[in-house]
Amino acid sequence: MKRKIKVGVIGAGRIGLYLESDKKRIKPATHFGMWLANKKTNLEYICDKNKNSYHYAKKLAPKIKYFKDHRKLLLEKPDIISISTWKDTHYKITKDSIYKGIKVIVLEKPIANNIRQAREILSLSKKKRVKIIINHRRRFDREIIKLRKKLESGIIGEILQVSSFYVYGILTTGTHLVDTLRMLLKNICGDIERVSGTFSKKNNFKPKDDVNIDGICFFKNGTKATIQNLDMKSYDNFDIYIYGTKGKILITDIGRKIIKYNVIKSLEHTGFTELNTRGRVISKGFARNQFKLLGENAVNCLLKKKTLPLCGAQDSFVDMVVIDKLIKSSKKNGKFLSIKLKN
Repeated sequence: MKRKIKVGVIGAGRIGLYLESDKKRIKPATHFGMWLANKKTNLEYICDKNKNSYHYAKKLAPKIKYFKDHRKLLLEKPDIISISTWKDTHYKITKDSIYKGIKVIVLEKPIANNIRQAREILSLSKKKRVKIIINHRRRFDREIIKLRKKLESGIIGEILQVSSFYVYGILTTGTHLVDTLRMLLKNICGDIERVSGTFSKKNNFKPKDDVNIDGICFFKNGTKATIQNLDMKSYDNFDIYIYGTKGKILITDIGRKIIKYNVIKSLEHTGFTELNTRGRVISKGFARNQFKLLGENAVNCLLKKKTLPLCGAQDSFVDMVVIDKLIKSSKKNGKFLSIKLKN
């Protein structure tokens, strides 16, 4: 019998551990639950400054070993680690993990706290041949992956424009929107090359260390995608409208449901066409087990040299650059800024 893959989780907060107790969420719902559920892995270690997290973790995995300092956990040499700590700790913990020889790192977004740190982690991971997988959840959503392929095959023809919405800060949640837009459109439209942003004048709910921005992202082929901020206290939202020459795609229900609208003859004007109002659901609004695919991708990245992260360090770095430029553009009253990448 083959040895199971040794895994450790650093950071046992909501996304690391506690959301596993949320009865509404599809399981696994955390990094901890993901590794417990994977038949090829053995979750052996957990690290958190709060020992109460260990007591809760022990109920789910009685034999798990606890560490208060991530550096001591790394001395155990796990095959894979998950880092699900606060974003301002990602840089140091990831860097320490790379130098300790960890070959696959599953990391909550963002990759680091600023562009300089992100560039250093990206460069170091390439040098040490470490695979970093960033948990941008739609990258691990099988229905969104299918949609990307359908868009590439021309399900709605040539992409014309995109309108999209997010809540709760450009860094906190807007980064998921930017990453999803790039995931869906990069192979068709090229990557984002230019942005313009403005600070939202609405007093929408956000974290204290974040900002709300409305902006426009310009892809290489000229396609424009607007990103607009809504108020999370009113309702959660992650709607994306994709307009093409042969129809429209709507991603709604916080990303769960996907609807296609066809072009029909105008009901009012002879010789004109319009979009029908009753779309065809091509993905029903059900929750998907995104952590399952994330865990499978991490295991395959370890076992198979040719397997690549579905969302790697490079993509996370580009997401950070785009958002950094949106913020800088907003400080300059919407000035158009180019995206120039050194990596």
